[in-house]
Amino acid sequence: MRPAPTESLYPAKTGMLRNQYNDVSKYEIKEGRIAIQYTLENQSSPDYKILLRKAGYEGAIYRQQYDGGDTYPAITLVLYWGDIGWRTGSNLHQFFGRKKIHSMARKYIDNISLHMYSMKHLPKEIRQRFKSDMRVVADYLAEGAEYIPTEQEITDLDKTMHMLYVLTGETDFIDDIERLQKRREKGEKITMEYALTRMKREGREQGIKEGIREKLCEQVRKKLAKGRTVSEIAEELEEEKSVIEQIIDCMATH
Repeated sequence: MRPAPTESLYPAKTGMLRNQYNDVSKYEIKEGRIAIQYTLENQSSPDYKILLRKAGYEGAIYRQQYDGGDTYPAITLVLYWGDIGWRTGSNLHQFFGRKKIHSMARKYIDNISLHMYSMKHLPKEIRQRFKSDMRVVADYLAEGAEYIPTEQEITDLDKTMHMLYVLTGETDFIDDIERLQKRREKGEKITMEYALTRMKREGREQGIKEGIREKLCEQVRKKLAKGRTVSEIAEELEEEKSVIEQIIDCMATH
């Protein structure tokens, strides 16, 4: 597989040429020649006009071949990352199904099809084919609360964790990247099992700290209401005076 152009041109309403971009495009090379061109599109929400975009992408590829030497098929795949069910038509016959087109003309419409994969709902047998970090992402998205992390090492920590954050909104994934990177630099193998266990443990520790601080704030608040001084409160709670002063300042600003 080799990189292919991700940019093509199309005429806009003004008559000017405009750029259109694919997310990823690759050539499959056989015996030194292009055998197939694959294009991947990422979609976060349903787009009922995506079939028209696909026709535009593939049309540009075939138009270039018309003036060139080699010819090869263009295959467009859509990776859908959304939660909302995709209810739009999967081919042009369905797309134009509600249009008033007489039967004599309808049979001549080329039936371009949409090849779409719902990445958050991939069956296990499909996910098992992934060998890269995408297996970690796909498993986590598909299994949700029932996710059981594996011993697969995460190759690209930064991109994988940021992708999980973008797709789930869970900030824990990006909050812990720096610490995980340092662990890797020390020679540790970073897996999802390791990362999630660490995040949960630190989350519990943070929760405990916040709980203790909240309880301490409540005690300080009650003692202040009774007219105690900072020194008296610190002595009664066996805390440093500076700690009590910080708590009072925090209470005053919230």
